[in-house]
Amino acid sequence: MPKVPQVTVIGHIIIETIIFPNGNVVTPVLGSPAAYSSVALAKLGTQVGLCTKVGKDMPQELLKPFIDTSVNIDGLIVEGDHSTTNKLIYQHLESKRVEYIHKAPDITVKDIPEHFREAQLFYICPMDFEVPSEVIEELAKTGKPVFVDLGGYGGATSSQHQLGDEVLLEQLKPILRSATLVKASLEDSQLILGSSNTKNSMFLDEAIFAKKFLDMGAEKVIITLGSRGVLYSDSYNNKYYPSFPCNAFDTTGAGDTFCAGTIHEYLKTQNLEKAILFGEAVACLVIRKTGGVKAERMPTEAEVRKFLQVITQNT
Repeated sequence: MPKVPQVTVIGHIIIETIIFPNGNVVTPVLGSPAAYSSVALAKLGTQVGLCTKVGKDMPQELLKPFIDTSVNIDGLIVEGDHSTTNKLIYQHLESKRVEYIHKAPDITVKDIPEHFREAQLFYICPMDFEVPSEVIEELAKTGKPVFVDLGGYGGATSSQHQLGDEVLLEQLKPILRSATLVKASLEDSQLILGSSNTKNSMFLDEAIFAKKFLDMGAEKVIITLGSRGVLYSDSYNNKYYPSFPCNAFDTTGAGDTFCAGTIHEYLKTQNLEKAILFGEAVACLVIRKTGGVKAERMPTEAEVRKFLQVITQNT
């Protein structure tokens, strides 16, 4: 009988070329929120099922991190010639743009293995709208938590952005209403909710963005703020969580591994505040290293708890 994962992660994994601000180029590397979060979760000790689609061109060596960390890839479907392939271009460490070369087919409800649907939590983290809202609505019917990363629904990894357009934002509402929690970076929020007029967008802070997401139907919102930390918001309050001192070397994957850490601790404690702090610690440890999605870059639970213990003693 197939093993049921604790968390089912849904989204494309990609063949990526990373171009850093200093002109350095690294290629090909395994990328995407689904890749980073599933490998990070598994390294922490969570049982993960990955549901994704790739093409015939996916190099087998790029799948090694999933094997190394025992990610269940029963949900990896090969369809068509091309995997999602892109260039990730950093203007600076906290601002990036994505150029797509190829895209794999969308992931539908029927693509999710039956045993993956029995997971304790679902994490939806597309690159570029490849997980339709119907998938989230269907998973929400299970009554289990559904966490959604909005970066792939008009945010920084998306090829198109709503930029405050009411018609386009209407299409986002079923996702927000079905999700237990939505996460967006400040950059994602600006690209989804901000005006196409850059000057006007500059006057909108994260608290305003969070309220807009809530007004559109979100229940709980996390906005990551890079070196400034995290804002959590719901109908009752806003709470800031300052970042830890990290000595960042490579911030690629920071938001994705933050989500992995948050999910891992949330499953253990059902306490979102503890989960956010744990997620910040995971991301902090990851960005001290480089190398993309690799098992050795991701911390274990013991390493994260030791880091938190030292931080607590020094504050």
